[in-house]
Amino acid sequence: MLLMASTLLPLILLWPTWRFYRKEGDVLASWRRIVFLIGMVVNAVSGAVLLSFTIHAYVASRGTTPVDLDRMYPGLTMLGLGFLAAGLAFFGRSVSRTMLVCNGLLTAVLWYRVALAASP
Repeated sequence: MLLMASTLLPLILLWPTWRFYRKEGDVLASWRRIVFLIGMVVNAVSGAVLLSFTIHAYVASRGTTPVDLDRMYPGLTMLGLGFLAAGLAFFGRSVSRTMLVCNGLLTAVLWYRVALAASP
């Protein structure tokens, strides 16, 4: 249950990351702003699919019919997107960069743990 609740954390942490970016992003070059925003979007997509995967795995664990979640969700791709978001965060600045790096790594670690917990 704690693992399921912790999958909300990457989506929750995107809000303060966005707030810090809005304060610090004005001094960045336009291409760096775009790359950093792509990193935030990639992290949001990975976090949303992680939450969906976790809810689906919880519902499937309570049912009687077996469900192959490994074939339904691109877990390895989403894990890679978490690392990609952490890499793209280096184009940001100061606190927003640090928060997105941590958030991307957290998303990748949570994908690993949730996929491991849901695998047969």
